[in-house]
Amino acid sequence: MKKFLTSILIFTMIIGNTCLLIYDINNGNTARVPTYLSLYLLLMIPSLIQKFTKFKMSTEIKLVYFIFILLAQFLGSGINLYARISWFDTFTHFLSGILTCFVALILLHLFGYNPKRKIFFHITYILGIVFLVACLWEFFEFGMDQLVGMNLQHSIETGVEDTMCDILAAFSGSIIFLCAYLYEMLIPSNGFITKFIDSL
Repeated sequence: MKKFLTSILIFTMIIGNTCLLIYDINNGNTARVPTYLSLYLLLMIPSLIQKFTKFKMSTEIKLVYFIFILLAQFLGSGINLYARISWFDTFTHFLSGILTCFVALILLHLFGYNPKRKIFFHITYILGIVFLVACLWEFFEFGMDQLVGMNLQHSIETGVEDTMCDILAAFSGSIIFLCAYLYEMLIPSNGFITKFIDSL
C-alpha cells in the first residue's frame, strides 16, 4: 500500500508538473520554468541517494519525502499556492516539522535503536533532525534563488523574515509531535505514534 501511494504521488506530480510546464511555455511565460524543472530534480533525489551511497531508503521515508515535495514544491511553487493562499507556506513548513519527526523515528528503527527507550535522548535527536532538514530546505531555496534567479525565499520582499518563519513553523510542528510522543512513551497508551513505531 505504501509503495502504491508513493507511486501515485510521483505519477501525479510528474504529469501535473509537465502539464504546467507545457502550458506556460506555450503561453510565453518562461519565468516559472526553473520552478517546474527543479521538481524533476527533487523527485530523483531518493534514487540518487540510493545509487551513490549504501543507504537504502525505506518505503516510509520515501512516502514522507514525497508528501512534503507535493506540498512544498508541486502545490506551493508549481501551482503557486504560496502566492494564492497567504498561510500556505507557513502551514507547509509546520507540517514538515511533523513529517520530519516521523522520518527521525524511522531512522532510529533502521539503525537498531528502540524508540521506546532513552526518551529524552530521542527528543534531542528528533529536534536535531528537524532543524537539519529545515535548514537544508532553506539552503536549497537559497541556492535556486542565487543560481537560477528564482525568489523561493521571498528575500526581495521580506529579507530573512520568511526563512525564519519557515524554520520556526517546522520547529512548532516538531514540538507538537514531541509532546504527543512524550505523553505516549511516559504514559503507556495505544496512540497513533505508538502504533506507528510498532509497525516499523
